[in-house]
Amino acid sequence: MLIWLKADAAVKKSVTFLTVLRYIPKVVKFRSFYNEYKDMLFAYLMRTSGDYYLSGDIMQESFTRYLDRYGKRKTSAPLLFKIARNALLDHLRKSNRSTRFDDESRARSGDPEHHLMVRDEFRRTLSAMQRLEEAERDVLNLVVSSDMSYRQIAEIHHTSVQNVKVRVHRARVKLRKILEGRDEK
Repeated sequence: MLIWLKADAAVKKSVTFLTVLRYIPKVVKFRSFYNEYKDMLFAYLMRTSGDYYLSGDIMQESFTRYLDRYGKRKTSAPLLFKIARNALLDHLRKSNRSTRFDDESRARSGDPEHHLMVRDEFRRTLSAMQRLEEAERDVLNLVVSSDMSYRQIAEIHHTSVQNVKVRVHRARVKLRKILEGRDEK
């Protein structure tokens, strides 16, 4: 009986190894997809949520969901961003929290005065973006963070390319007015 258990363990190891070998090209492909889009996705989530740790969690969850559900398909950045957007919206609905920025999550380096100015400008911009409508804010975040084309963003929002261009333009104009203090609200 002991000999059979050893043989069974060896068979299990070889079967597992052969299974892993079969998926190596997919793993390499997904790894390159991950490396190409992780920073863009994180930047989008950071601009949308304002929370460093939440952005990291949602980013990892999005890649995991993508791999679980769509790993056998050709990689698609718009689909990944749609998954991330939906995961973030789900989280925000569940927690019903307001957007905030965690000061301690940012590394403190260089000139302290410059760091304070950059942090203040970042907070001011995030605060101004919260005054935009949700659809405008989301489209603007995708344009700024993801390096995706308007066509890809239109796919995410189930709308036309022209509509995305109009939303981006209007969002930029509103944001500029808010930052300059010319907003009537």
